[in-house]
Amino acid sequence: MAVRKRLAGQFGLLGHSLPWTVPAAAAALVALHQGFVVGGDSPVFLRIGRTLLSSHWSSAYALPAIQAGPLQLLLYGSIGRSAVALALFVSVGTAVAVVAAARVLGVKSPLLLGGVGLLAVATGVTRIGYSVGHPADAVIPLVWIFAAAEARRGRTWSAGLLIGLSAGFDTWGVLGVAVLALAPRPRQACVGALVAGGTALALFVPFMLGGHFAMLSFAWYVRPPAPLSLLVAGGTPFGWPLRVAQALVAAGAGVVVARVLRDSPHALWAAPLAVVAARLLLDPLLYPYYLSAPQALIFVGAALGAARWTRLRSLSRESFA
Repeated sequence: MAVRKRLAGQFGLLGHSLPWTVPAAAAALVALHQGFVVGGDSPVFLRIGRTLLSSHWSSAYALPAIQAGPLQLLLYGSIGRSAVALALFVSVGTAVAVVAAARVLGVKSPLLLGGVGLLAVATGVTRIGYSVGHPADAVIPLVWIFAAAEARRGRTWSAGLLIGLSAGFDTWGVLGVAVLALAPRPRQACVGALVAGGTALALFVPFMLGGHFAMLSFAWYVRPPAPLSLLVAGGTPFGWPLRVAQALVAAGAGVVVARVLRDSPHALWAAPLAVVAARLLLDPLLYPYYLSAPQALIFVGAALGAARWTRLRSLSRESFA
């Protein structure tokens, strides 16, 4: 009897760990199969990341084209010194983030948790970070799910901190303030927004004061297949003032969805998806890796839907038993 209990405990522990370890291992194997090739914009971030960690750190944003946040540059300047370490860290980290986001939504089934992680690996979501050089696209919306869960519990300080830190990887991470609309009281949402803004600002202020901050002078140009190119002529400049307008619309969309679905468990992923969708619809560019953001959210949202459907089906059977 004691042996049976011990084996049941071991298998139970194995069942809880496999949903995390299997997707992580699969992501690592894919990176290995691809030869740990770090491509896209990665070489630029590697170079600027080394600058960030040198005595010339204040020049990290001397080039307008550098739009990544200081935390991403720090990642590339440290772990990124080894292509193998960077590919493994980003791919495995993304796989774990997907599973963790699904777990935060309330998905408990090991099969669903492991399945959503493997789906992220199979569709290339875990490869975006190292193959293109933009890990933030897939991960930031998942961080917003954690922030949304914290906000709903009234812990807007921690929610705001998560949002502010996500902006440290890419500036659009600050759009996660939309999920603060899930806070129990407006005052709590305001506190979270102040924490998010203060955290994001603190990450960039040293470079602004350093006298070599050219990030805000950069301009993008509208180009197909961006949806915006259907309304605006290709080649039209899209500078930071328009980025601010885009941000306001995207955050507003997230707030609306958060308030409409405030009592639904789906609000935690639907509000971030609304932000991402509005942002992409109004973006001057649409690179394939941009789609990793809605993909990741849809995957974890589908896992939650499947979990709730399974639970309702089980309750239905019990009621007729």
